[in-house]
Amino acid sequence: MQSICTKRSKLISLFILIFIISIVPSYGISIPKVPTKDIFVQDYAGILSKEVENNLLKLSSILKDRTSSELVVVTISSLEGHTVEDYALSLFRKWNIGSGAKNNGVLLLVAYDERETRIEVGYGLEGAINDGKAGAILDKMIPYFKDGNYDVGITVAHGLILEEIAKEYNIDMSDVFIKNDISYFDLESTNNPIPILILPLIFLFFIFIFSRIMGMGFFQVLFMLLSILGRDNHKHRGGRKPPGGFGGGGFGGGSSGGGGASRKW
Repeated sequence: MQSICTKRSKLISLFILIFIISIVPSYGISIPKVPTKDIFVQDYAGILSKEVENNLLKLSSILKDRTSSELVVVTISSLEGHTVEDYALSLFRKWNIGSGAKNNGVLLLVAYDERETRIEVGYGLEGAINDGKAGAILDKMIPYFKDGNYDVGITVAHGLILEEIAKEYNIDMSDVFIKNDISYFDLESTNNPIPILILPLIFLFFIFIFSRIMGMGFFQVLFMLLSILGRDNHKHRGGRKPPGGFGGGGFGGGSSGGGGASRKW
């Protein structure tokens, strides 16, 4: 009887752990409602001119028509106490940015009060825009932000992201997009690799401690968690089909696993 109670306690502990891991990225974060109009640019912070906003909307709409990829710019006044990484991932998943079949969305988030920004990349574009390249793109944008020129900074970052997506799909956007003086093919990473390495180590250490408490093998617990989280990711990938129209109607059902990069200015 005691053995049965012990096993039951261990299972309950495991379910609690899985539940905590699954809700941590989005718990308590107030995300704006999914837009139905001008979906590719949402300037909640009011830092973009109407001319630039319209231009970004046009470019993102054309990009979606040619690739099904959704490139979205969102500016907010405040992160409300959350990290830019958690906020971006929660917004990306709530809005389902990108095609549900290809998970090819990209979010450029700018938090004005905290002076933080992030590029969040969908599963399907993590090869084209890896963490290092995303960081290098932000490094091209930050100098303009430091000068208070958000129109130019966001236009530059948007253009660099657009160019990488176009390359991935082998399409030509030169008829609608004029390159600026920044090289699109010289995006050497300036990311600090230490934070990228620390997070997996913390996760593995947590699994090790938890496996000891439960009296289970390390790899047994790790495999169980990865299997469950893998099914959760698969669920995120199966959204609705991309809508038609020019920048309206909602997003396509894509998701992100947290790939991308963040910067402060």
